[in-house]
Amino acid sequence: MVMEWSTQSAPPAQRFDLWREACSQHVYALTPHRRTRDPFQGTIARRQLGSLDVTDIVCDGHLVQRREQDIGDSPSDTYYVYLQRRGQAWFEQQGQRCVAEPGDIVIADPNIAFSTGTDGTFDFRLWRMNRAGLEPLLALRPGELPMRRLGRDQAARALMANWLDALLHHQADLSAQALELACRTLYALVADAVGASAAQREPARLARRRALLQRVMSQTELRSSDMALTPERVASECGLSLRSLHQLFELSEHSFHEFLTRTRLARAHALLRDPSARHVGTAEIGFAVGFKETSTFYRRFRQRYGDAPGAFRKAHAGAVERESTAVS
Repeated sequence: MVMEWSTQSAPPAQRFDLWREACSQHVYALTPHRRTRDPFQGTIARRQLGSLDVTDIVCDGHLVQRREQDIGDSPSDTYYVYLQRRGQAWFEQQGQRCVAEPGDIVIADPNIAFSTGTDGTFDFRLWRMNRAGLEPLLALRPGELPMRRLGRDQAARALMANWLDALLHHQADLSAQALELACRTLYALVADAVGASAAQREPARLARRRALLQRVMSQTELRSSDMALTPERVASECGLSLRSLHQLFELSEHSFHEFLTRTRLARAHALLRDPSARHVGTAEIGFAVGFKETSTFYRRFRQRYGDAPGAFRKAHAGAVERESTAVS
């Protein structure tokens, strides 16, 4: 469930004060400042994913401080991963300044005072992790983690961003156990990026491999309709050797070829259920999702779903029609 909050329904003169209260409730105790008297606009969307708290914020630009007084009044039991979605934002902490560009990630401890602002609009996603879950993985002691920016050219950022995207995309399909494993993998990726303790170096290496596998899977899903897609091409595009790619899939239940086939079949399954695609023949659907041979598509589809594509489409259309008749 997503909790959504907006300034839109509040009287213009009260919006910024209400925004300050909402940030303290849904983010951290902060001290916002704004010079202009123009009506303020801001939205917050918050959800829980296992042990992770995910908050999306879009609002007019202003200065935000988390002062020592704010920390003393309301210390946080989390660390956070900040993902810049659009525009730029700057951060200052302990005399250091960094600028986050779209796609950049900033990892930080909210119990170390900082300031942030933007000349445009704030548009970011905040992933908050329990301190109790992350601190045992870190080489640094509590209170010693400075802000770390992971730029778009850094491999650690690409792996972490892809893992976070996949976690949001697949959350509805994850069991509680799988979700907890995904959260632990994120914690290990964060620890690896900022400095993992000696005891956590092997778990961090495994987390990197899981995240790299997810990146390969995402790339394969995007390109699955390409009939010429091969493991060699995917490996090259992901900066891997062919052997390394196949070794990554040892972490999965399926080989590369099995994963590619199942991805294509899932897309065919969705198209056969889609009323807007009824004019497209079953053979054409097979070609559209990446199968070179109609016979291979039909055989694989029957093995996966227990029926031929045409019979599956007819049965689904009949079921939808009967349901519609019953409702009317």
